[in-house]
Amino acid sequence: MSQFIVQNALLIIIAVIAAVSLAMPLINTRRFGPMVSSEQAVSLINKQNALVVDVRAQKDFKRVRIANSVNIPANEIQNRLGELSKDRTIIVVDNSGNMSAAASKLLRGVGFTKVYVLDSGLVGWMRDKLPLES
Repeated sequence: MSQFIVQNALLIIIAVIAAVSLAMPLINTRRFGPMVSSEQAVSLINKQNALVVDVRAQKDFKRVRIANSVNIPANEIQNRLGELSKDRTIIVVDNSGNMSAAASKLLRGVGFTKVYVLDSGLVGWMRDKLPLES
């Protein structure tokens, strides 16, 4: 048995890395909540009146933002929870999705249940040529 492991160590390592890579989307969904594409976000906005919460710094938000979004910077969100309704669908966005994931985790942790992270953030939204305000 140990001879098999030694002779096939590279294959075993590759198999473990592949398994972890395949499991990461599921792990991230459980940690931060579901991610949505730009197309799915538009559908949530139109059909469920989802609120887009932009967690970037105010100066970045003023420069360019998703139409009708609100700005609650990530470092302020915990102190501004009262501005959000737990009954409303929320889509959290930043430039690329990193800060959004942490904000989503915080919101889910305090009882918000319909929280989504915009996959690829504002970068993906712009790539898909969706409405922006400046």
